[in-house]
Amino acid sequence: MPIGVFSDKDQKPSSRQISQILGARKPVWDRLLKFIASNYQIPPDLSYGGKNYGWNLWYRKNGKTLVSLYPQDGHLVAQVVLGSPQAEEALRLKLGKNVRQAIDSAPQLHDGRWLFIRVRSERDAKDVEALLQIKKRPLSSRKK
Repeated sequence: MPIGVFSDKDQKPSSRQISQILGARKPVWDRLLKFIASNYQIPPDLSYGGKNYGWNLWYRKNGKTLVSLYPQDGHLVAQVVLGSPQAEEALRLKLGKNVRQAIDSAPQLHDGRWLFIRVRSERDAKDVEALLQIKKRPLSSRKK
């Protein structure tokens, strides 16, 4: 079963379909999109990640992925890959149970820890934002 609910390569989902599938969690999706837009200014790319992933909103710049967001039925999945030093820093954060469990259960591979975080609440979104700030400093903090 793919990570995202939209798995048909030939059927690119519309914004309306994404909103409908997210349901009550649409504000959490919007929060993450707004956070990324204002802090990283990376344009989203709605792309098909293959049969195991499905359609996702992919944030990538200069060959480096910040995050991929996968719409699911009533929630979303945020895929964040943290390198070893980033994972160590993330483990020192005070995170909610859901995100902490995602970090603790992800093995450290040669290219990092692949986190697949089920985002269902504002707390989950806040924790994902904290992980993104570890992965790549926001533009506002780089100018100081």
